[in-house]
Amino acid sequence: MQDQRFETPVRVALGKSGHTIYTVDRVAQAADILLNRWLASPGKKHTAARKACLSVLQRLGAVRHARKAFDEAAAEAGILVEHDPFG
Repeated sequence: MQDQRFETPVRVALGKSGHTIYTVDRVAQAADILLNRWLASPGKKHTAARKACLSVLQRLGAVRHARKAFDEAAAEAGILVEHDPFG
């Protein structure tokens, strides 16, 4: 299974307090977060992002679609970090 990189990373806040910031730049990393680390209630965009990432990992989908879907799922869940909190 080949891991493919996003053109632009997606930053998300995870953890129980939401203070752990992850810079997600690979499809496999996004899939791991969606499948194993997602604490928010899964919505429609979460399901779409899981499908998009798994599709890329199976060589059936486009990386840009998976990135967009992951970004939208993070926004839907309120965990998307759009700026550097330390910068």
